[in-house]
Amino acid sequence: MSDMTAVPKAIAGPSKFLDDRIGAGTFLKRNLRKIFPDHWSFLLGEIALYSFIILLLSGTFLTFFFKPSMMHV
Repeated sequence: MSDMTAVPKAIAGPSKFLDDRIGAGTFLKRNLRKIFPDHWSFLLGEIALYSFIILLLSGTFLTFFFKPSMMHV
């Protein structure tokens, strides 16, 4: 393993113990794949969602500085 993917012993030991005792590893792996699908087409939906969130945030921010007037700009 490289240094970036190595799990520290302080985390690996207790997590392995809990997984052996409870068996939550397979449950989490199965359900996280449902929450975060890995098919490429879901990327389009994520892009649409993030674009909509940016639209809402920027629109809310701009409403604080909006001054209605009939003057030419």
